[in-house]
Amino acid sequence: MEKLESLCWEEEVNEKFQILKQFFYYVMGIILSYWGFELVLSLHQHSLIISNVPFGVVHLLTCLLLSYTEGKNMRWKTIVPVLVTEYNCLMWKVKSMNESHNIELLFALLSFAIVNICEWPFIRSSLIRILVLCKDLFIWHYHKYITGEVILTTNLMPHLLGFLIIFLCELRCRHVKAKTIERFLIRKGFESAEKRLNLIFNLFPEGILILSERKEILYSNENLMKLLNCNIGQVVPIISSMEYCHGRKHSNLSSTNKLIDDINLIPNLAINQEIVLGVSESENLSMEWKGQRVSWENQNAILLTVSNVNHVIELEKTVSDNKLKNILLRSVSHELRTPINAIAFMAESLKEEPEISSNKSWKENLDMVSVSSKLLLSLVNDLLDYSKILAGAFSIQKSSFLLWNAIHDTVQLIKMQAEKKGLKIFTRIDPQLPTLIYTDPLRLSQVLLNLLSNALKFTLKGSIEICCMSNTKQQLRITVKDTGIGIPKDKLQDLFKEFNTHHNRSLNPSGCGLGLFISNIIAQELGGSSIEVKSKQQVGSSFTVSIDILEDQSEQPNLIYEENQEISATLSEESEYISIKDFNALIQSEVTQVLVVDDNDFNRIVMGSLLGSHKILFNEACTGKQAVKMVEEMSNKKKPYKLIVMDGSMPEMNGWEAAKNIGEMYNQGIIDYLPTIIGYTAFTSDAELSLCIESGMKECIIKPCKAEVLIDKILKYLSK
Repeated sequence: MEKLESLCWEEEVNEKFQILKQFFYYVMGIILSYWGFELVLSLHQHSLIISNVPFGVVHLLTCLLLSYTEGKNMRWKTIVPVLVTEYNCLMWKVKSMNESHNIELLFALLSFAIVNICEWPFIRSSLIRILVLCKDLFIWHYHKYITGEVILTTNLMPHLLGFLIIFLCELRCRHVKAKTIERFLIRKGFESAEKRLNLIFNLFPEGILILSERKEILYSNENLMKLLNCNIGQVVPIISSMEYCHGRKHSNLSSTNKLIDDINLIPNLAINQEIVLGVSESENLSMEWKGQRVSWENQNAILLTVSNVNHVIELEKTVSDNKLKNILLRSVSHELRTPINAIAFMAESLKEEPEISSNKSWKENLDMVSVSSKLLLSLVNDLLDYSKILAGAFSIQKSSFLLWNAIHDTVQLIKMQAEKKGLKIFTRIDPQLPTLIYTDPLRLSQVLLNLLSNALKFTLKGSIEICCMSNTKQQLRITVKDTGIGIPKDKLQDLFKEFNTHHNRSLNPSGCGLGLFISNIIAQELGGSSIEVKSKQQVGSSFTVSIDILEDQSEQPNLIYEENQEISATLSEESEYISIKDFNALIQSEVTQVLVVDDNDFNRIVMGSLLGSHKILFNEACTGKQAVKMVEEMSNKKKPYKLIVMDGSMPEMNGWEAAKNIGEMYNQGIIDYLPTIIGYTAFTSDAELSLCIESGMKECIIKPCKAEVLIDKILKYLSK
């Protein structure tokens, strides 16, 4: 649609320029006609000559070149098409004319060549012949001028003047037209990309405001207006009048209690250094403000983020034991996973758009959104793990995986931030280590990410090194070494305490102080000891973790061998499994339908985009009750669903109850086909995951997950 709009606009611009040229040349022709000048113009791909001289160029062209008789000749101000056919015949006729007519013809043909040199479509051979004719006429007249046969007079000046005017005007018109179309196409591309980015930013639960140093609004999202309950013109006055709640000022930028005073001092901070300003109140709404100095559209700017912390304030007043903390953290992590899932999927989807992939700046911005969503997910995981630790429900799930892949994927999450700070990342892996190791891959990646993030925060220049060594045949030793600011000896003993934010909060205030605390517990749960720390101020720090990588040396190879046998058998049985490469043929030859059940609009949009990109037919349901009804209706139509992607928590009827009801309908003979049900939920506790299996779901996928992981699961079950 956008391409069609661009083409229509370009055609409209082209037509307007042609009309403008026609009008200009016509006016110039009227003015110059008093001097006897013949004007050439181009209109709708036809070349024309205008003249008011009874025996001038028009007379020559109509009578001699186009074989018009005297009786058929047109009157003054006649418009006739210029047709150049036989070059030799034309030259013979031209040389038989008198000199004054030849000079008029020379300028007319030159003007004709100028205004048509860039037109398309155009008979180029005719244009070349005209230019050759002009050359011959010029040489011929120059020879006669030298021999004295022709005397140049001032009557030629109007011809020369008109020729130059046409030439310059034509160049200017074409330049303006090209630049106008170019600016339009660039603007349309930026507007399209901006709409997509606005969609992503509006998914964030926080309000976002970007101000210039003169307090002009450069950008704001919809959630900001909702939180402040105002329109765009009232934002700056409202912020200017805000004050922090009593005891809720967190920054030390200014000595006053006004929010605007701290905002005025943010430009003095280092670029991209975020600081928590404090909490303000407006209409019974508590809002936490964060600020940082950023670069926006090649100028220094102030980025403010505001979030509703009413629930946090209430929590501080009512929560008094670990049980309530656990409930809160689990609930918050579940609610955060839903928008993170939508943001991550949309960012990955947008990066595949041709308008985005060809624009380096927008692609980098989307990469930043993608990486930020993954880092935000790691923070949510820390909060969730902390709640599990408090509840005594922390668990480890070991499996076999490739060590190099786990390290590479983790490094990619901080690579962009490291490059922005000018830091180098080195990875060294002992060749004696087994390629396939046996431990918990998610927990190992979590520990490594926390150690790398910690090194990145406190390293201003230099490098970060990851070294993987074989401690023993059954232990892996990972060391993360940086060239950062180091840690004082008296602070080392407090590193692994919860909510510890290290020794220099003013240098880097980010993080909630749970990363090292949780990483140390994970290291112990994975069969190792506590994390070892060595540090020297102004030199750097190193964190070393040792974990078991093989639970049973004798049994593990057999397990891997059996898995390989199963994979080989699967590949050999072509009748049972269909490759993903040939999946398009499957969905074109069979009616394959998927039912997506989720009460969140964004999740359904994202899932629809993912399925649509693979040409998979699907329907949507908002509740478990609606899903059960649709399964029965499609079964009665003899078009049963093959697969159901089911959310857990929904109104009216949750996903687990819906899965049980569908299974009971099959057992009672109400439906003839039992669809495969995949749980797709943000809940992560063992009890809730067990509910998925007990309710009849084939397996459960935790939100958010990578798009390729989710689509691989869907294709796997659809191909059976």
